[in-house]
Amino acid sequence: MYSKDEIESELQRLYDFGFLMKNESISDIRSDLHSSELWADVFWRRRKNHAKRYDPEIQFIFDNNPKTILEIGTAYGRVLNKIAAENEKQTKKAKLFGIEICKHCKKYFQAYSKKHSLLENCNILFDDFLKTNNMYQKQFDLIVLSMNTFPSFPISMLEDLFSAVRKHLNPNGFWIFSTYKPKAADNKYNSENLRENHSGELLIELGEDIIAGEHYQFPAVKKDYGMQAITYSLYNRLTREYKLKEREIYRNIREFINPDDLKKIIRNNSFHIKSIDTSSHSAVYCLSIT
Repeated sequence: MYSKDEIESELQRLYDFGFLMKNESISDIRSDLHSSELWADVFWRRRKNHAKRYDPEIQFIFDNNPKTILEIGTAYGRVLNKIAAENEKQTKKAKLFGIEICKHCKKYFQAYSKKHSLLENCNILFDDFLKTNNMYQKQFDLIVLSMNTFPSFPISMLEDLFSAVRKHLNPNGFWIFSTYKPKAADNKYNSENLRENHSGELLIELGEDIIAGEHYQFPAVKKDYGMQAITYSLYNRLTREYKLKEREIYRNIREFINPDDLKKIIRNNSFHIKSIDTSSHSAVYCLSIT
């Protein structure tokens, strides 16, 4: 939990910086970006920038010949499509599933599937993985959480995440996730993930409203387990004539957990580390419950 005083202090710095308008207050701050319609629109419009993104988890997915695979956080299907392409190379094909918390992504998954036919055979559920009782099947041979999504779960939610994975993982199954890794030389995280940063993006889609995004990240704060970074994202939805239609402000948290502390969290949640690969821009963990 975060106190009102803590957020008010952050807002004062954002006023001083000129990021927020003076009439904006704590009541305007939201924390549900990743389940909002706005997020679905934003993430979809980033698809061309993400098209050539390297996903290091993919190379490990078929190591143990899973018969069923679930991807957490499918969005419009970019990573699941890569998994489906690798699945086509296998002698025995796995059944592919996905779950996405943002229900507004459904229309984009459908649009993406029309151009990527392998997704048409995947079963997708738009629901909260941590709470759902509507899964197509109860357990899976492999669960994957890709794109360094793991740090987006606050420390306070990790127990729920591990519990949900354990619930939906076959006893002999594996869980693969990726996270940011420290620099090997000094055991500190990459500076771009930790420093104060101000950035923006203009997201344009033909025939649609314009979305202008602005982001302010506070310098990461040292915690017992590593570092924590708070980012505010401000989105203005504009008409094609650049008239303001909507303005939303979101507060987001990323947790940078030291490898030794992450290993303790894994053990405390009754998982075992099968492997850790740090050969790419991410650290890819493969866990089991047996």
